[in-house]
Amino acid sequence: MKEVSSEKIAALRDMILDKAGEDKRKIIGQAYKETEEWLAKENGKLEQEKNNVIQDARRRADDIRRRQIIAAERDKAADMLRLQNRILTEALGRFQDKLVHLRERDDYIDILTGICAEAVFSLKEARTLKLRLSAVNMKLADDITAGLKKLAPEADVIFDPEPAQILGGCWISTADGRRQVNSDWQSITQEIADALAERLLPLL
Repeated sequence: MKEVSSEKIAALRDMILDKAGEDKRKIIGQAYKETEEWLAKENGKLEQEKNNVIQDARRRADDIRRRQIIAAERDKAADMLRLQNRILTEALGRFQDKLVHLRERDDYIDILTGICAEAVFSLKEARTLKLRLSAVNMKLADDITAGLKKLAPEADVIFDPEPAQILGGCWISTADGRRQVNSDWQSITQEIADALAERLLPLL
Protein backbone atom coordinates (compact mmCIF):
# COMPACT_ATOMS: atom_id res chain seq x y z
CA MET A 1 0.00 0.00 0.00
CA LYS A 2 2.83 2.38 0.88
CA GLU A 3 4.55 1.57 -2.41
CA VAL A 4 1.43 2.49 -4.43
CA SER A 5 1.07 5.73 -2.45
CA SER A 6 4.70 6.63 -3.15
CA GLU A 7 4.19 5.99 -6.86
CA LYS A 8 1.14 8.24 -6.90
CA ILE A 9 3.04 10.98 -5.10
CA ALA A 10 5.94 10.65 -7.52
CA ALA A 11 3.56 10.75 -10.51
CA LEU A 12 1.78 13.81 -9.10
CA ARG A 13 5.11 15.49 -8.44
CA ASP A 14 6.27 14.82 -12.00
CA MET A 15 2.99 16.18 -13.43
CA ILE A 16 3.21 19.36 -11.37
CA LEU A 17 6.89 19.83 -12.22
CA ASP A 18 6.23 19.27 -15.92
CA LYS A 19 3.39 21.80 -15.90
CA ALA A 20 5.41 24.34 -13.90
CA GLY A 21 8.37 23.88 -16.21
CA GLU A 22 6.21 24.18 -19.32
CA ASP A 23 4.50 27.31 -17.97
CA LYS A 24 7.84 28.84 -17.08
CA ARG A 25 9.24 28.12 -20.55
CA LYS A 26 6.15 29.57 -22.23
CA ILE A 27 6.19 32.71 -20.11
CA ILE A 28 9.91 33.34 -20.53
CA GLY A 29 9.66 32.46 -24.22
CA GLN A 30 6.81 34.93 -24.75
CA ALA A 31 8.64 37.66 -22.85
CA TYR A 32 11.80 36.95 -24.84
CA LYS A 33 9.81 37.05 -28.11
CA GLU A 34 8.27 40.41 -27.22
CA THR A 35 11.72 41.74 -26.34
CA GLU A 36 13.06 40.56 -29.70
CA GLU A 37 10.16 42.26 -31.53
CA TRP A 38 10.89 45.48 -29.68
CA LEU A 39 14.58 45.19 -30.56
CA ALA A 40 13.67 44.68 -34.23
CA LYS A 41 11.67 47.93 -34.23
CA GLU A 42 14.51 49.77 -32.52
CA ASN A 43 16.90 48.38 -35.13
CA GLY A 44 15.39 50.59 -37.84
CA LYS A 45 15.92 53.71 -35.76
CA LEU A 46 19.40 52.58 -34.80
CA GLU A 47 20.33 51.87 -38.43
CA GLN A 48 19.28 55.38 -39.44
CA GLU A 49 21.27 56.91 -36.60
CA LYS A 50 24.29 54.84 -37.62
CA ASN A 51 23.98 55.93 -41.26
CA ASN A 52 23.78 59.58 -40.24
CA VAL A 53 26.89 59.26 -38.10
CA ILE A 54 28.80 57.52 -40.92
CA GLN A 55 27.72 60.03 -43.58
CA ASP A 56 28.66 62.93 -41.36
CA ALA A 57 32.05 61.36 -40.62
CA ARG A 58 32.70 60.88 -44.38
CA ARG A 59 31.84 64.52 -45.17
CA ARG A 60 34.16 65.79 -42.51
CA ALA A 61 36.89 63.36 -43.60
CA ASP A 62 37.46 65.44 -46.77
CA ASP A 63 38.23 68.57 -44.77
CA ILE A 64 40.16 67.45 -41.74
CA ARG A 65 43.48 65.83 -41.12
CA ARG A 66 44.04 62.13 -40.53
CA ARG A 67 44.36 62.43 -36.77
CA GLN A 68 40.99 64.21 -36.60
CA ILE A 69 39.40 61.38 -38.59
CA ILE A 70 40.80 58.88 -36.09
CA ALA A 71 39.32 60.92 -33.23
CA ALA A 72 35.97 61.04 -35.01
CA GLU A 73 35.97 57.27 -35.47
CA ARG A 74 36.80 56.84 -31.82
CA ASP A 75 33.90 59.11 -30.88
CA LYS A 76 31.61 57.16 -33.20
CA ALA A 77 32.59 53.89 -31.54
CA ALA A 78 31.86 55.39 -28.13
CA ASP A 79 28.45 56.61 -29.36
CA MET A 80 27.62 53.14 -30.67
CA LEU A 81 28.64 51.59 -27.38
CA ARG A 82 26.42 54.00 -25.48
CA LEU A 83 23.53 53.21 -27.80
CA GLN A 84 24.09 49.49 -27.32
CA ASN A 85 24.16 49.84 -23.54
CA ARG A 86 21.03 51.97 -23.52
CA ILE A 87 19.02 49.60 -25.69
CA LEU A 88 20.27 46.52 -23.83
CA THR A 89 19.35 48.11 -20.50
CA GLU A 90 15.86 49.00 -21.75
CA ALA A 91 15.35 45.52 -23.21
CA LEU A 92 16.34 43.80 -19.97
CA GLY A 93 14.10 46.18 -18.06
CA ARG A 94 11.14 45.24 -20.25
CA PHE A 95 11.86 41.55 -19.80
CA GLN A 96 12.10 41.93 -16.03
CA ASP A 97 8.82 43.86 -15.98
CA LYS A 98 7.16 40.88 -17.69
CA LEU A 99 8.42 38.62 -14.91
CA VAL A 100 7.26 41.01 -12.18
CA HIS A 101 3.76 41.12 -13.67
CA LEU A 102 3.48 37.35 -13.40
CA ARG A 103 1.96 37.99 -9.96
CA GLU A 104 -1.20 39.11 -11.75
CA ARG A 105 -1.76 35.59 -13.13
CA ASP A 106 -4.17 33.17 -11.45
CA ASP A 107 -1.54 30.41 -11.48
CA TYR A 108 1.20 32.59 -9.99
CA ILE A 109 1.59 30.38 -6.91
CA ASP A 110 2.09 27.33 -9.13
CA ILE A 111 4.67 29.17 -11.21
CA LEU A 112 6.53 30.40 -8.14
CA THR A 113 6.38 26.97 -6.50
CA GLY A 114 7.77 25.34 -9.65
CA ILE A 115 10.65 27.83 -9.80
CA CYS A 116 11.44 27.21 -6.13
CA ALA A 117 11.26 23.44 -6.70
CA GLU A 118 13.88 23.67 -9.44
CA ALA A 119 16.18 25.48 -7.03
CA VAL A 120 15.54 22.85 -4.34
CA PHE A 121 16.36 20.01 -6.75
CA SER A 122 19.63 21.71 -7.71
CA LEU A 123 20.62 21.42 -4.03
CA LYS A 124 19.27 17.89 -3.66
CA GLU A 125 22.29 16.67 -1.72
CA ALA A 126 21.31 18.99 1.17
CA ARG A 127 18.55 17.75 3.48
CA THR A 128 17.64 21.05 5.14
CA LEU A 129 17.13 24.17 3.03
CA LYS A 130 16.03 27.73 3.68
CA LEU A 131 13.50 29.56 1.51
CA ARG A 132 13.44 33.34 1.22
CA LEU A 133 10.86 35.35 -0.71
CA SER A 134 10.41 38.98 -1.63
CA ALA A 135 8.45 41.15 0.80
CA VAL A 136 5.48 41.27 -1.56
CA ASN A 137 5.31 37.45 -1.75
CA MET A 138 5.65 36.74 1.99
CA LYS A 139 1.95 35.94 2.26
CA LEU A 140 2.41 33.05 -0.16
CA ALA A 141 5.04 31.33 1.99
CA ASP A 142 2.71 28.71 3.51
CA ASP A 143 1.28 27.69 0.13
CA ILE A 144 4.73 27.49 -1.45
CA THR A 145 6.29 25.44 1.35
CA ALA A 146 3.28 23.11 1.26
CA GLY A 147 3.74 22.70 -2.48
CA LEU A 148 7.44 22.01 -2.04
CA LYS A 149 6.68 19.25 0.49
CA LYS A 150 4.66 17.51 -2.23
CA LEU A 151 7.18 18.10 -4.99
CA ALA A 152 10.29 17.37 -2.93
CA PRO A 153 9.23 15.38 0.16
CA GLU A 154 12.82 14.30 0.81
CA ALA A 155 13.90 17.92 1.42
CA ASP A 156 13.15 19.82 4.61
CA VAL A 157 12.44 23.34 3.37
CA ILE A 158 12.23 25.94 6.13
CA PHE A 159 10.80 29.38 5.42
CA ASP A 160 13.05 32.26 6.45
CA PRO A 161 10.82 35.22 7.44
CA GLU A 162 13.49 37.77 6.55
CA PRO A 163 12.44 39.23 3.17
CA ALA A 164 14.92 38.86 0.34
CA GLN A 165 15.87 42.06 -1.50
CA ILE A 166 14.34 40.86 -4.77
CA LEU A 167 11.37 41.76 -6.97
CA GLY A 168 10.04 38.21 -7.14
CA GLY A 169 11.06 34.59 -7.42
CA CYS A 170 12.98 33.04 -4.54
CA TRP A 171 16.31 32.31 -2.90
CA ILE A 172 17.02 28.75 -1.75
CA SER A 173 20.08 28.12 0.42
CA THR A 174 21.57 25.35 2.51
CA ALA A 175 21.08 25.55 6.27
CA ASP A 176 24.70 26.64 6.78
CA GLY A 177 24.40 29.30 4.06
CA ARG A 178 27.38 28.00 2.11
CA ARG A 179 25.40 27.34 -1.04
CA GLN A 180 22.56 29.37 -2.48
CA VAL A 181 20.52 29.26 -5.66
CA ASN A 182 19.07 32.59 -6.72
CA SER A 183 15.93 32.04 -8.77
CA ASP A 184 14.71 35.62 -8.53
CA TRP A 185 13.63 37.87 -11.39
CA GLN A 186 16.83 39.90 -11.34
CA SER A 187 18.99 36.77 -11.62
CA ILE A 188 16.85 35.27 -14.40
CA THR A 189 17.03 38.58 -16.28
CA GLN A 190 20.80 38.67 -15.89
CA GLU A 191 21.04 35.13 -17.27
CA ILE A 192 19.64 36.26 -20.64
CA ALA A 193 21.70 39.47 -20.76
CA ASP A 194 24.54 37.82 -22.69
CA ALA A 195 22.12 36.31 -25.22
CA LEU A 196 20.47 39.69 -25.83
CA ALA A 197 23.86 41.39 -26.15
CA GLU A 198 24.92 38.85 -28.79
CA ARG A 199 21.77 39.63 -30.79
CA LEU A 200 22.28 43.37 -30.44
CA LEU A 201 25.96 43.54 -31.48
CA PRO A 202 25.38 42.68 -35.19
CA LEU A 203 22.90 45.56 -35.41
CA LEU A 204 25.53 48.19 -34.59
